[in-house]
Amino acid sequence: MALNEFLLGALVMGDLVLALFFLHYWRVTRDRFFVFFAWSFVLSCVSRLVLAGHLTNSESEPLVYLIRLLSYAVIVIAIFDKNRVTIAKLLFQRTSA
Repeated sequence: MALNEFLLGALVMGDLVLALFFLHYWRVTRDRFFVFFAWSFVLSCVSRLVLAGHLTNSESEPLVYLIRLLSYAVIVIAIFDKNRVTIAKLLFQRTSA
């Protein structure tokens, strides 16, 4: 049990470091892509804290699963947001006849 808590703590620390890493690049570039990734890692950190805080016993609990799902959804939104101009060009590209 102590090893699991130690590993969860290490993962929380890694998530926070990555969130700060992406916030640093957002400050430098002002690109929203990095903010989305920072939020994703913050949400991942929250899900691991819920596990570490013994609010749930398993990763398959709905609360942990939903937070993690939201974290991954933020990554997907970031990718679509980054490529929205390209996607719009591909979808609405008119061929000249």
